[in-house]
Amino acid sequence: MPEPELDGLIAEAEMGEEARNFLKGNLGRCLIGIAEQEVRAAEQALGKVDPTDTKAIIALQHKVALYAGFQDWLTELVHNGEAAMSAYKQQRS
Repeated sequence: MPEPELDGLIAEAEMGEEARNFLKGNLGRCLIGIAEQEVRAAEQALGKVDPTDTKAIIALQHKVALYAGFQDWLTELVHNGEAAMSAYKQQRS
């Protein structure tokens, strides 16, 4: 594998490790907790919103998607980093 591709794998692995450390840290845990609370609040509001108020429904759905996506993005970074590290090790052996 050419060096630029190996450098890309290393960078992706490092980013995944940074995401993992962020999720383990106080700030990461706090932000994930806030995001989870926001998702729950928006889901509860969806159950109470006027079914004819499409603007409110769309706004709440967007809020759920945004806050749920936050944790998904970080988790994806971790998984991509693990895959990159595995690919890097295979290329080196």
